[in-house]
Amino acid sequence: MLNDQTLDQATSDSERSIQLTKKRDKYIQTRIRQIRAWNMFGWLLWVLLGISCFWIYQQKPLYLNPSMLAGQIQVGKMPTNELLQLAALGSLIFWGFIALLAGFIFQIYTAMYSERKLIRLFETLHQQDLAQYQSSETTALRSESANKTNP
Repeated sequence: MLNDQTLDQATSDSERSIQLTKKRDKYIQTRIRQIRAWNMFGWLLWVLLGISCFWIYQQKPLYLNPSMLAGQIQVGKMPTNELLQLAALGSLIFWGFIALLAGFIFQIYTAMYSERKLIRLFETLHQQDLAQYQSSETTALRSESANKTNP
């Protein structure tokens, strides 16, 4: 009677373990797909950021080049010294925004890389755990069958 309860409990634990393993594997596969998708999307963001900077430089070079704006102010195309300060601060803010976007993209790349390493570690540990569980389950079944044949 006790062996039957133990066997039923082991079976239900095994079924729960299999269900958790399936859920875990599904989650891992989903995250791996998301990481691969980010790698493609991230490159697209880098390209868009570069194209945007190039386009702004072509269309409005004064936004990115404070020395050009300062030169135009000195020539007399811009009226006051306030524009000189605006030229320095405005371009710094613009470059700061570009750096912020670049840092954001880089941070996501770093997070995805770290998560991929963690998933690889998790998969390795899972395979080791599964192998150990299967070997201990096989040993338990052998000992139970040996106990049944030798009363």
